[in-house]
Amino acid sequence: QNYVSLSTDSLTWVIDGYSFIGSYEHASLPKLRFHAEVFGIELPESIIDNYEPNQGEGWQRRIDGALMFSVDHHPMDQLKGLHWGAGFNVQRSTVSRAGFSSSQEYDTFEPIVRIGYQWFLFGSSGLFITPYAVLGFPIHLSEPDAIDGEVYEEAAVLPVASVQLGWRVPL
Repeated sequence: QNYVSLSTDSLTWVIDGYSFIGSYEHASLPKLRFHAEVFGIELPESIIDNYEPNQGEGWQRRIDGALMFSVDHHPMDQLKGLHWGAGFNVQRSTVSRAGFSSSQEYDTFEPIVRIGYQWFLFGSSGLFITPYAVLGFPIHLSEPDAIDGEVYEEAAVLPVASVQLGWRVPL
């Protein structure tokens, strides 16, 4: 059976963002699920300040737009919802600092690995909830210029956890 799903990442809406995910599963590859996502978010100050080089500098970062492609593998027949996956996203971000009028844009390529569990509320189709955790490894394709002598910095590994909500239908 082939399936298609439409979903969203719930965390993005909480932090002034958006997320739209399309997924596809083919009967000939029953343990794999393929995804494409577009998203954008306003990073909370607590996340930015959590990285020591940015602490107390008033940085603000918005991922203006991102495109992600990934694949999940469901390795266990007895726990069909459990999955791990890998993929990448390409992001365009804008950074600014509180009290300064200038802003800078930069681009990032970010390989990711993830683990999660897809749980269907009613059988094997329809409404689903997928809690997951991701590790991202950002690679800057361009660098933002300094704002008042300070440069925005990003950790080498970025952890994220959230919950996807969606709907799956057979084709």
